Amino acid sequence: MNATYNIHSMNKSDSFITTENKFIQMKKYLKLLLLSLVFITVGACKSNDDNVYCAEIYIPMVSNINYLNENGKDLIFSDNPLYPAEGIEIYKIAPNDQRISLPFTINSEQKFIAVNLEKMENGTFYIQLEPGVIDRVNYTAKIDEGDPCRDYKLTELKQNDKSGQYDKKTQVWTFRK
Repeated sequence: MNATYNIHSMNKSDSFITTENKFIQMKKYLKLLLLSLVFITVGACKSNDDNVYCAEIYIPMVSNINYLNENGKDLIFSDNPLYPAEGIEIYKIAPNDQRISLPFTINSEQKFIAVNLEKMENGTFYIQLEPGVIDRVNYTAKIDEGDPCRDYKLTELKQNDKSGQYDKKTQVWTFRK
């Protein structure tokens, strides 16, 4: 019962794996792969408006401030400023009457001083425009209910008990001197 097979006598239909079958299998796998990619892509594009990710790092509340005189002339950023920005000091007073400098930046291009404030409902800081010219600035902030991260938003700035003007377009508070 010795069976001998002649490999050369097999015809094309006797083989299980032919080039044609490989091509058909490859097409099936390619279709399956493409279909999977479509489902993954569509699933990834679903809107998740309820998922808002808030920053986990502390971001200070910032107040952009500029000074104008009663005629509208810029007192800090004009060609010949009455109070040059480089000489300005901004600070708060600690409970032990010690001056603590507040970080701020000078934006000469957009003409404002950006002061980093503590996130609290009410606070006070001081702007020394030059020695002997000091403004007490009180601010009021509240939690913005429209903000999904429930962050504080400035609602009022008062310079020596006089309300500053807020420009929503430029987002700058203007004080008059």
